Amino acid sequence: MTKIGILLPTREAVFYGDKSGNPRPLVDLAVRAEEMGFDSVWAGDSLLARPRSEPLVLLSAVAARTKKVELGTAVLLPALRNAEQLAQSTATLDALSGGRFILGIGGGPDTLGVRTDFHLTEMNFAKRASQSVKVAERIRSLWRGDEEQMYPLTHNSDGPPIWMGGAGPRTLERTGRLFDGWFPLATSPETFRSGLRSVRQAADDAGRSFDSITASAYLTVVFGEADKAQAQLAEHSELYYGVPYEQISRAQGSIAGSVEKVVDWLDEFVSAGVEHLCIRFGCEDISGQLDILASVLHKYK
Repeated sequence: MTKIGILLPTREAVFYGDKSGNPRPLVDLAVRAEEMGFDSVWAGDSLLARPRSEPLVLLSAVAARTKKVELGTAVLLPALRNAEQLAQSTATLDALSGGRFILGIGGGPDTLGVRTDFHLTEMNFAKRASQSVKVAERIRSLWRGDEEQMYPLTHNSDGPPIWMGGAGPRTLERTGRLFDGWFPLATSPETFRSGLRSVRQAADDAGRSFDSITASAYLTVVFGEADKAQAQLAEHSELYYGVPYEQISRAQGSIAGSVEKVVDWLDEFVSAGVEHLCIRFGCEDISGQLDILASVLHKYK
């Protein structure tokens, strides 16, 4: 069985929606995804680099309206935040959801927008990767109550799982040694398989069972007629990131085309070891794309 979730279109609500970025329809979409049988819903994170709703607040609203779907950040940048405040907000979300929360984290790419977000929060951009690990270790300690206890108590005594994004050598080693899941923007099934081997080797070197680390991937898809779907994907990527599509396509996994083409591509990732897929729809018609993906969910159950 492979779990499949969707990324809530927080950015799309700004550049495709009513321009207010109203998050209420996103909560409704999450409820619909649960009713359709999806396993998880996710929210991205940024301030002014890619303006959108704050992910933990949004997911708290989703938690109050849903019963079983998992809720995750894809991904949150812990180095932008104070560790104690992040421990409190994530513990609250986890308690509200009854233990359905997954904290996906990452350092963030080296772009002008991300640098600006770090400047605005007066955090150290250059040390964002190592700081992400330090913040994660601190919030885990607070969740567990090692020396100081953060309230509310999390659903499980160790707190929610933490998944690490990224695919650099140091990230792979840290993931295998410290974290509960690996969550890359996988560019291809082959690169995912190679990275997963490194994560598992690092886990083995640290005396951990690699079975304790969830293998996940964040992928972008557009279902439709080939040329039209590809044009939609390119437009979406440039609106989302503000850089040419060719640049984005080299950095993350994406595909556009028929249902058969997209599903075959997703199946390759599953064969490479993916246990949990986070799907972003790279076009404006999120509702229609959701219907199409829902029609093939039975393949993964």
